[in-house]
Amino acid sequence: MKKHLFFLGKAGTSYYSWLMVLLFISLIIALEGNKAIMWPAVIIGSIFLVIAIYTFLCSYIKEEKNSLLLKLPYKKKVVLTQKPQKVASWHAFHIYHVELSKYEAVNYMIIQKKG
Repeated sequence: MKKHLFFLGKAGTSYYSWLMVLLFISLIIALEGNKAIMWPAVIIGSIFLVIAIYTFLCSYIKEEKNSLLLKLPYKKKVVLTQKPQKVASWHAFHIYHVELSKYEAVNYMIIQKKG
């Protein structure tokens, strides 16, 4: 079963920050312009939407037979050697921690209903 996720930590903060920079630049150009349609704002806003959709579609954890696959938008699929540990949960939000290698760990959040 494929579960889409939001990755957290240092990697998530920098990735989502740059994504939000595109949105804010688009809004600033649109609001400061003196034309009805500001094409640079439309183009930058479209780039934001494409990257946001790509991020959502390429951020998931998937169970296949006896293994777990983790896919992040900036990385190839990784077969997890250990099961992710649940760090915290609150209502429909569940936060997990998994170590990809000796030097790299990923925290991610999944939104799912209990049950």
